[in-house]
Amino acid sequence: MNKVKHANRFLSFYFPYLLFFLCTFVWFGFFAEHISLYQEKSSLFVFSGEYLFLHLRQPGGFLIYLGKFFSAFFFFPLAGSLIISITLCFIVYFVSAIIGLLSNRSSVFIPLLTGAAFFFLQSNYQYLFYNSLALLLQLAIFCLTARYLKCWLPVVFFPAWYFLTGSFALIFFIMYALYLIIYIKGRSWMKVISLTGLVTLAILISKELLFFHPVRTLLVYPFSLNDIGGQFKLFIPLVLFISSLPFISKINLRFPLSFRKHENVFKTIALFFPIIILLIIALLRYDKKTRQYFIVEKLFYQGRYDDVIEYNIKNPSNNILTIFLNNIALCETGKLNDMLFHFRQSPDGQTLFLKWEMVGEILKRGGYFYYATGMINEAQRWAFENMVIRGHSPEGLKMLIKTELINGNYQMASKYINVLKRTIFYRDEAVMFEKLLFDDQAVDAHPELGAKRKEKTEHDFFSITDDPVINIEIMLTSDSLNRKAFDYKMAYHLLRKAYPEILSEIPKLENFGYDKIPAHLDEALVAYRILKLGPLPDQPMMQGDKQTEFRFTQFLKTFQIYGNNLQSAEPALRQKFGKTFWYWAFYK
Repeated sequence: MNKVKHANRFLSFYFPYLLFFLCTFVWFGFFAEHISLYQEKSSLFVFSGEYLFLHLRQPGGFLIYLGKFFSAFFFFPLAGSLIISITLCFIVYFVSAIIGLLSNRSSVFIPLLTGAAFFFLQSNYQYLFYNSLALLLQLAIFCLTARYLKCWLPVVFFPAWYFLTGSFALIFFIMYALYLIIYIKGRSWMKVISLTGLVTLAILISKELLFFHPVRTLLVYPFSLNDIGGQFKLFIPLVLFISSLPFISKINLRFPLSFRKHENVFKTIALFFPIIILLIIALLRYDKKTRQYFIVEKLFYQGRYDDVIEYNIKNPSNNILTIFLNNIALCETGKLNDMLFHFRQSPDGQTLFLKWEMVGEILKRGGYFYYATGMINEAQRWAFENMVIRGHSPEGLKMLIKTELINGNYQMASKYINVLKRTIFYRDEAVMFEKLLFDDQAVDAHPELGAKRKEKTEHDFFSITDDPVINIEIMLTSDSLNRKAFDYKMAYHLLRKAYPEILSEIPKLENFGYDKIPAHLDEALVAYRILKLGPLPDQPMMQGDKQTEFRFTQFLKTFQIYGNNLQSAEPALRQKFGKTFWYWAFYK
């Protein structure tokens, strides 16, 4: 008999949480690890009193500090998955505990549905972890208060709680006020009035004496529409639901006698239905395109350019940012004009360069093009502006350190390195950078920074962020042997099908150290010659490769088989020649 009771208790109490935890952990750890990757790279937690003080300058700042601390462990996606899953499980547990405490009835269905709603929110990579942490803290402090603290301590403590969690503390305020009104008899109204007065007083004192922020900021911060991934229509109803839990717990629905006869059946349905909903959400929210991008970004930040290229070959993408990073990887490995059309490209050049943008994800990544092509000062400007707007991030700080070391600004590099040294998972890299300080020979010998210092343009000029092509032209005017800048220039001409510009630049290949013409430039040259689009200079580099000439002949024959009809020939040409400049020239 005891074994049966124990099994029933396990099924009704422990099993739902275990199943919920396993579903969330597996999904966030193995199917949506990009969420951890994004959130870890979006901020940088620093162990220092100054960093803590920075987050104590307004109510709710400590909550952001705490969220960044936990997000730092997202460096390991499985650790991120574990933290997220435990947080969501505790939310489910506290919702269940509050309903059970206030109604004397066990509840599984509503708490699991609440957990499924939070799972939906967290499955958006732009929904920052601190939001779930904030709501968990409100549930936990209310559960503690309702169970143990029957005195005036919660009322007196509330200003401190507001300072720690900001606008999210208002959720606890509503929950506690409803609890006092509905469940506590006697003079509970005095506590409600006192609590309301303390809330008002805390905000007014914060505005006039302590933090000098507008009332609207004090009522809203740290809530941000951007930080919930724009999911306002779900997040706000969920906040209202949690705030009204004391009232909801009072509702006692009585089912007809016919329903009670099948009570066990309905309990089983109540147990598994939310889990089914969770699995459906997981299936619908799986974002392969976004996941692929962040895998590419991780490989890119690690400098594994060949792996970036190989991954994108196996997993073709339409994402402009993915292709942008892939093109940088092609340039860094000297393959840009050999493999440009192995990947989808944008005719206007947006997959080659990103135009300056103060919002969104462009500012964080656009500077890597300038870093690759030797425009170090411009790469530094992008990284610095991103830091000013969004604060430190791991890769942004490393870019600032690298550019300062390349430029020989060791004093400034040292300041950035000291920040990086006080992080959890980037200290080793900071120590490596520190060894390069005030040592030009060490920087010159460094495999990455030494190469970038040699490629760095010495001619300073005002860059035109809306037209990066002009920057390349200016740079090549002063630094005529910058091969990577030249590669980008030729790639842009290929995208535009600019035959005259391509032909005029091909004779310069030998000056940049080429021992053979890159594949796509060769394809353009052969097509120009065979189609007799104009005269060609009599130079060895302008003759093209015989094998390329043979392949173009096959291209034309395939085209002729379909009666020179572009539309009819397209499938066959795409299958055989889809990765060539010829296919691009005909169909893009």
